[in-house]
Amino acid sequence: MLRQIATALVLSAPLMAAAATVPSDLMRPVPEEAARGYAVNWLLKIELESDRMTDIEPCRKILAERGFYPMLSKTASSAEPALHFKIAGVKQYEQADADADAALAAVQHAQCPGALTWTVESRHRPAAR
Repeated sequence: MLRQIATALVLSAPLMAAAATVPSDLMRPVPEEAARGYAVNWLLKIELESDRMTDIEPCRKILAERGFYPMLSKTASSAEPALHFKIAGVKQYEQADADADAALAAVQHAQCPGALTWTVESRHRPAAR
């Protein structure tokens, strides 16, 4: 059985802003963890929120083409009673990968109206022996 401990490193950026950090910058091995016998898988999660589903549909297609398996959700709450839409896609990487940076850049380049957030999360597992 794999022991998984998740640690989230969260970065958010408005859709139009250039991010100073890219996902692969965070997907680096941690020598102390490797010495204790753990390897790390990295999960990149990209989310888009908008008041209109058609605004974020082109970005959903980009995520799907890049293997992120985007999920659509519709939400409303007492704090925000207006219906809004969220598309979230996740992809796992075993190490730093330029593909992660390219996927984020493609979504940013599409300029879908709405809020874009992304996170890189580490998933620890016992290293193969």
